[in-house]
Amino acid sequence: MTSKQKEGEISKKEEGTGLSTGTRKPRIREPSTFEGDREHLEGWLAQLSVYFEILGWEEDNDDDKIKYTTCLLRGGAMKWYTPYGEKLQAKNWTTWEEYQNELRKQFGPVNARDEVRAKIRKLKQGQSSMTDYCNNFRLVACTAQMDGATMSEFLIAGMKKELQQACILAELDQDDVEAIGLWAIKKEARMETLKYNKNRREEPTKADRAVRNQNGTFKSNPTYEPMDIDATNRGPRLNI
Repeated sequence: MTSKQKEGEISKKEEGTGLSTGTRKPRIREPSTFEGDREHLEGWLAQLSVYFEILGWEEDNDDDKIKYTTCLLRGGAMKWYTPYGEKLQAKNWTTWEEYQNELRKQFGPVNARDEVRAKIRKLKQGQSSMTDYCNNFRLVACTAQMDGATMSEFLIAGMKKELQQACILAELDQDDVEAIGLWAIKKEARMETLKYNKNRREEPTKADRAVRNQNGTFKSNPTYEPMDIDATNRGPRLNI
């Protein structure tokens, strides 16, 4: 393949993804397939939303969105669609929004609000960073239909103890869960920096290690033979 043919192939790929030509663009990963897992539905729809935006399908293109999404159905999800595809049953949708609602009706949580609240109560920061915890919390809480104060209460309750105490002492606006999350992320970063600097100060130097035992205690002073001070002042003995 010549260089011009290669350029033509790259140009076609870029046109297919809605990306401008010029500098080399990263390869776009297509959304995953969906088999009907209720826990993964919202995340999968979010993938599709981003992908359609890259393709330039934010507005209109409903028929293309529906057809592309249907091609990604597998397992139980494909079994649900089969009667519609074989025209054995009339479709309940004509727009992309209606198609998403039908998917949520079939594969979303049975009692979405209660299930989401139960997940939020169990959500804990654990050993993860505050950034990861906030992202997980937002993903779960977006469909919880809670007021700001209640969401903030659950967010703080799942933090590490030291961050919980810091949030309470800071007297933050309990109605603004986003602000609390950002404050906690910055606070955790400052706490980690202070902890790092403290460990650096307490780290023993080479000279320190030379006079310490492995358990941290100081070594006893080494014993030396007493020096004969007169020997330094005494002149050389001459054998005459």
